[in-house]
Amino acid sequence: MWRKAGAYVVCRDDRDRVLLTRVASPGDPDNGKWTMPGGDMEWGETPEQTARRELAEESGLTADVGRPIGVFSRWVGEHESTSGQRAHMLGIIYLAHGISGEIRPEFEGTTDAAAWFLLAEARSVPHVPLVDFVLDLID
Repeated sequence: MWRKAGAYVVCRDDRDRVLLTRVASPGDPDNGKWTMPGGDMEWGETPEQTARRELAEESGLTADVGRPIGVFSRWVGEHESTSGQRAHMLGIIYLAHGISGEIRPEFEGTTDAAAWFLLAEARSVPHVPLVDFVLDLID
């Protein structure tokens, strides 16, 4: 069994849309599904630093992260894991402020697209459970 700590960012625009990124990891059960910008903490990073870094890497956008608005906790079974091992995922969810930049896809990373979605659209596209958790927090 393994554990993963991460940080994720909720970005909303002036049209009340939310930013999602698309998973691009062949062999991953979530490949092609939409998720929140964010990911694993690197050694020595604070969760806030992780959230800002991941947002920039995955979308090209920058933002200030506010207070945490939730903590996502999910147990992952062997069939859902790329390693074939059980896991526990823990993600701190932050609200973004002062979003700037131009959206662009991630280069050589774990996502291949970033896009704005109305909340109803975000619920209707193929997505990971984290998206439902976040949408329930902000809707």
